[in-house]
Amino acid sequence: MNFFQRLFQRRGGKFPQAGSLNDKDLRILIQKIQATREDEVSCDEVDVLIDQYAELAARGEDIAALMPLVQQHLEMCSDCREELEALLRVLQASTA
Repeated sequence: MNFFQRLFQRRGGKFPQAGSLNDKDLRILIQKIQATREDEVSCDEVDVLIDQYAELAARGEDIAALMPLVQQHLEMCSDCREELEALLRVLQASTA
């Protein structure tokens, strides 16, 4: 899977066939490219840290300051964001 296919997959969509990009897909692709940084973390790296991130978030910590690269990845990656949301639901249910 190439870089562009991963970008589309992260947003929950399929990579369009050649010549079939619509304006919305192009805008999303451009936004994702513009938001990329040299110091990004991968899904695998986030997977290792997501439990800690969820616990900090549940405690109301400033996670953007404590784990900015994870925060930035979660803003871009719908799969990891869904995992975080599931973890937060579990944490909320366990404290209720």
